[in-house]
Amino acid sequence: MKLLDMYLDPQNGKEPMFKAAVRLLHNHGESLDPLQVLETLSPDMPLQLTSDTILRMFRARIHHHRQGQIVHNLSHAIDVDDTRLARIEERSRHVQINDESLCDSCQAHLGTKLFAMYPDDAVVCYKCFHHQGESTSVTGHDFRRDVLFKPGWLVTR
Repeated sequence: MKLLDMYLDPQNGKEPMFKAAVRLLHNHGESLDPLQVLETLSPDMPLQLTSDTILRMFRARIHHHRQGQIVHNLSHAIDVDDTRLARIEERSRHVQINDESLCDSCQAHLGTKLFAMYPDDAVVCYKCFHHQGESTSVTGHDFRRDVLFKPGWLVTR
C-alpha cells in the first residue's frame, strides 16, 4: 500500500506514475484490500486504467469469502453427522439378559425384571438404578463429573 501511495502521490512535485501503479495492482492486487485501494487512488487517475484490476480484486475477495463459508459449513455438517452417528451407535448397544444374569449392584437375578445399563456397561436392576441414580454407576464412576469415552464413540474419517 505504501508503494501504491508513492506511485500515486509522489513528493517534490513529480508527476504520478499511473502505469506503475496499475502494474503493481495487476501483479499484487489480490493480496490488497480493495476498499483501501479505492481510497488510495488519486482523483486524477483515469478509472478505466484500473477498473479491470479492481474488479478482479473484488471477485477474488468474494471468492475467498465464499470458500471460507463453504469450509465452515462443511466442517459444521461433519461435526453434526459425527455426533449423530455416535448417538445412534450408543443407542444401538445390545445386552442379552437371561435367567442367570445378575445385577452388578445387589447380585439379584434379573430374569424378567426391568434393568438399566450404564455407559460403562454395568447392568443393574431398576431398583438399584433408581437408588443410585443415572449419573453414578455401581463401579463408582460419576458420569456428570468424569465423562466416559469409548473407542467406538470417537468417529474418524
